Amino acid sequence: MPMSEQDAPILLPALRRAEQRPEHILYVARAGFGALPSGSGTILIFMMPQILSLGFLVWAIWWPYPASMHAYVRAILCSFVLAGAVVAVATLLIRRNRGFITAVIRAPFTSITVTDRRMLWTVPWDNRPLMEISRRRMMRGVLGAVDAKGRGNAAVQLVAGDPAADIDGHIHFDRLPEVVRFVSAVGSW
Repeated sequence: MPMSEQDAPILLPALRRAEQRPEHILYVARAGFGALPSGSGTILIFMMPQILSLGFLVWAIWWPYPASMHAYVRAILCSFVLAGAVVAVATLLIRRNRGFITAVIRAPFTSITVTDRRMLWTVPWDNRPLMEISRRRMMRGVLGAVDAKGRGNAAVQLVAGDPAADIDGHIHFDRLPEVVRFVSAVGSW
């Protein structure tokens, strides 16, 4: 039996509803010095001879305290030359490795939050997240080595071709606190 125009269903464009369910936090990794990359201590150990040499040079310039105006001017001039050399070397290193140095400096302040909808990287001084990955882009969590305190390595496998992933399709995390909880939070979707 044919349908009349009055009985025909009305076709409306599909409208997306806002998510009414509140977001639940499943895991939070707070910032701290444990978040520094593994080689940070080694870098500091290798920097100590340079720092000690710099301290020795400053001591040699200013001890004994300059007695005449000529010696005082020379000490100030030598201090400026030394400071200029330090700034030049630091600038050169920072310009060549800006992303790495920024990440190392920001690491102790970065917090990772896993919710039932997304994963966020945040820092306390910015309202916007550094990075956000929705759960549609994440496939599963992969657990690595775990120490006695529960810190360990993990990875999140992302969908194929995701721009945030490395060549293997993962985002790697080193020395996460309660890493087993992190992997289960990522895999609980």
